[in-house]
Amino acid sequence: MQAILRSLFYMPGVIIHELSHHFFCIIFNAKVKDVCYYNFRKSSGYVLHERPKHLYQDVLIATAPFFLNSLIGSLIAYPTIINKLSILGIISLNWQDIFNLIISISIGMNAIPSKGDGLSIWSYISESDMNFLLKLFAQITITPLVLLIYLINFGSSYLKIDLLYGACVCFIGPKLIEYVIYRDIVQEFINNLKNINL
Repeated sequence: MQAILRSLFYMPGVIIHELSHHFFCIIFNAKVKDVCYYNFRKSSGYVLHERPKHLYQDVLIATAPFFLNSLIGSLIAYPTIINKLSILGIISLNWQDIFNLIISISIGMNAIPSKGDGLSIWSYISESDMNFLLKLFAQITITPLVLLIYLINFGSSYLKIDLLYGACVCFIGPKLIEYVIYRDIVQEFINNLKNINL
């Protein structure tokens, strides 16, 4: 039973993670060879694709879940966090709000690129037909990102960094979205006032 619940918890995040890769493959015309959005036995998935034309495209395909999972997880939690989660509002949470928070955390947890994503970036450089100096420069440039991906995945195994990030996406992400929206509204208001004075 515990394995089934664990699999159900991971499923939304893994599906969005793989959809993010697939979506960026479509954007960069990297043909997708095979896809598995979710494997119940392993609580994982994959998107196998051809190499895109440029290294930056491969980096964006590999790191796409960081951006899309973070955004989607924040948007799912947004109504609950902004409208209901306050000192007094916590009592008013219903099962749908709690469900949305759980889904948001799951999606946020899976925003972190996997070791396979890091390996994909490294393989792109290794297998490319760049000249030696360009390949060396690309490896030096991309090594910190690949190491960061590996360290975060290692830390997630022992320190639950992925769970911490998922909680941040759920509880802090909506506040950041609100700040950006509010800032844009205030900026538009200030611009309108300046136009009136002229």
